[in-house]
Amino acid sequence: MHEKHGLRRGLRARRAAIGPLARVASARSVARHGAQLLRRARHVGAYWPIGAELDPRPLARALMRTRHILYLPVVARRPGRPLSFLPWRPPFTPGPLHIPEPRWGRRACARRLDAVLVPVVGFDARGWRLGQGGGYYDRTFGFVARKTRGGPLLIGVAYECQRLVSAPREGHDVRLHAVLTERRLYRARPMMA
Repeated sequence: MHEKHGLRRGLRARRAAIGPLARVASARSVARHGAQLLRRARHVGAYWPIGAELDPRPLARALMRTRHILYLPVVARRPGRPLSFLPWRPPFTPGPLHIPEPRWGRRACARRLDAVLVPVVGFDARGWRLGQGGGYYDRTFGFVARKTRGGPLLIGVAYECQRLVSAPREGHDVRLHAVLTERRLYRARPMMA
């Protein structure tokens, strides 16, 4: 556990050292490549960036322009519950973790999404992800790990500097299908979209 805390701290520092112009350029690069990657996905879960996370909003806007339906995660008020997803539509209000969430709309079950953009603190080329440590995505998408087919594509979004040789993992961790950085796409397992 201490290994993960130290690793997260170092990776967050790397991410925070990226300058504002490089952040914007990285988000645009991810938007270009991500729009192509997700062209056949109709219902896409995304995330609102916090801190120095790579900003998926340019990709979300590009997808909305091509008639994709975007969703944002909503954290349950009761701890330990999986995420639910509401349509990406203002007004947004701070949720329990102080991250903007849609206020209303028809909830989408995680199982009904075609793809989900997942925030990443660290990752490896095999698709193992080091997240913030709350377990929200692992809890919500644990069913994907147990299935050989179906379910949403889980696509991590990160800066190249967040790549690890081998990400630490535990039995409950859910492996991503791919990770998209400003430089390239890492395909970790078959993508069935």
